[in-house]
Amino acid sequence: MEGNTLPSFTWSAFDRGPTARILDLAVMCQESGGRYSLTDELAAFVRLVQSSNEAQWLCPVTTVTALLDLTAQYLDGQHGELPQEFTAKLARAAAGLDGAEYLRTLAGTLRAIERDTAGATTPSAGAGWDTDIRFRMLRGFHDNWIGSGEYASLEEAISAAIDSEHPFCGDFLGPVAAEAESALVRLLDSADSGAGLSHTMPWATAATLTMLLDAVNSHMRHEHPAPLTTPDHDQR
Repeated sequence: MEGNTLPSFTWSAFDRGPTARILDLAVMCQESGGRYSLTDELAAFVRLVQSSNEAQWLCPVTTVTALLDLTAQYLDGQHGELPQEFTAKLARAAAGLDGAEYLRTLAGTLRAIERDTAGATTPSAGAGWDTDIRFRMLRGFHDNWIGSGEYASLEEAISAAIDSEHPFCGDFLGPVAAEAESALVRLLDSADSGAGLSHTMPWATAATLTMLLDAVNSHMRHEHPAPLTTPDHDQR
């Protein structure tokens, strides 16, 4: 550490990672006038991490809570000057409470939620930000192709999107199809399961998602050589 300021590349572990995400949610709830519940939004955060193999591998909830506690410990020690953006965000989230204690409260709340919601899949009502993140590729596909108004029909838009990436389809179609399948399962599972999706992505109906998946599957079967021989009944 040089002088009294923590180097920016070190502080990024707190200010640009999950600690910042949690504070963003806290600020949103604090300034929503009671519209959003912090417990509900933190539960959405926990579910988002738990449902992603990548997130679980890179930064599980236990690591997030440890970072919150570590940041609180740093604040307690008064180790130099903290970035102004971080202290301003923390002040907005804490709303008059001691910053370090507030971070510990957030960590404790996350631990309790993770313990109480282990294995739970039914989402609670919330702001819907987690749907935007969970279906980022699918939303981008819609905005760029289906919702652009450039094509006369849904089928034409999907076909144009697929053709635009051929023959390098794996990186583009794989994530889109995976999110479309996940969205379809949510919609068909129950009204509660699909409520958040229907609210934030009303265009993502069962019919639209099914057409998209059928088009992707058909393209991959017929336009890309299979590395292994497939049964005759799959050649359709």
